[in-house]
Amino acid sequence: MSILNVQFTDATENRIQSWFLSPQDPGKMENLGTVEADDPRWKAFYESVPEYMRACFPAPTAAGDVTAEP
Repeated sequence: MSILNVQFTDATENRIQSWFLSPQDPGKMENLGTVEADDPRWKAFYESVPEYMRACFPAPTAAGDVTAEP
């Protein structure tokens, strides 16, 4: 399963607003966390990004999908 470094919109962690290739400094940014590629919040964020940008983002996977790349 892919672990994705994200920033949530607020402390509730209900919605993702940013994705990062590597962990960020929590002393400089708020609401940082990680999700897996099968997390519904990741799918919602991924689908909110313009289609032409999605090629740069890890695609969401189904829960338990063992064919997904790590």
